[in-house]
Amino acid sequence: MNALDILGLKVNYKKWNKEKQLPLFILNDFVVQKAIINDIECLSLTPKGDLPTLPAFKKQISIIKEIENVPIFLQLDAISSFRRQNLLENKIPFILKDKIVYLPFMATYLTNAQYADKNIEKISLATQLLFTWVLYQNANKYYVSDSVKSLGFSNMTLTRAYRQLCATQLFEEHKDGRKIFLTINLSKVDLFNKMKPYLQSPFYTQGYILKKEITKDMIPAGEFAFSQHTHLNPPKLKTYAIEKKHSKNIKLQRECYSYDEQVELQIWKYNPLIFSQNKKAIDTISLIISLSGNIDERLEKEINIFLTKK
Repeated sequence: MNALDILGLKVNYKKWNKEKQLPLFILNDFVVQKAIINDIECLSLTPKGDLPTLPAFKKQISIIKEIENVPIFLQLDAISSFRRQNLLENKIPFILKDKIVYLPFMATYLTNAQYADKNIEKISLATQLLFTWVLYQNANKYYVSDSVKSLGFSNMTLTRAYRQLCATQLFEEHKDGRKIFLTINLSKVDLFNKMKPYLQSPFYTQGYILKKEITKDMIPAGEFAFSQHTHLNPPKLKTYAIEKKHSKNIKLQRECYSYDEQVELQIWKYNPLIFSQNKKAIDTISLIISLSGNIDERLEKEINIFLTKK
């Protein structure tokens, strides 16, 4: 199904003769072309890589419109459902492979034929770790380069991570010389609650092992570990976590038949001790994230008490 045909729209592209007037940073991000849509002159921006953050992109649009004040739209080959919603909410025109056309200055046609999922897209694991790092900082400005010591990310991974945080519109990007820093306008509790739908589970899978099979690489986890930081009573079934790379010889049992003989074991996607102060216990925020989907009123109360202290 071709959305352009359904709308009766015909698009012709040609070289834009004012391209040389653009700053280099815009030319590095986009291929800019003149587009004629049913006799209406527009400019088409085709990303050369990842889309910039929303505030940065809006600034680029304003610069282009100072050179030629015509409608501008994004020409996209692919887009996540999260970013698509982001563009729609901010009324940024785009065409996606003739399947989705959003041109508010002309007409709108949206189809979800290839995007039927109604779930909010989860942020990447790297972005989630950067978000967790932010929650532990006692500052008003979060310099992303300062996270490298804790997270060990490459520059490319770090750039993608902070841009994805900014795409949630809960973070704002700023520059201090060549350094990038982020700010937030919410309390840590409100920020965490708004980010919860985007967070993924830190573990791949979980199952059960015998207590005698517990090794030194297994760390108390789940509600069992969280109860040690709160007024909660520990659960009858103890939970442990282990990083995936240390779990090759572990055979998980799928059924729990004895609280006395078994423990629950979570296989984590990354080192559970990455944010640990003493390198012996999982940090509390990572524990809270790992509990997502199993949070009742008791846990919710203790979580809010803990985050209020941050």
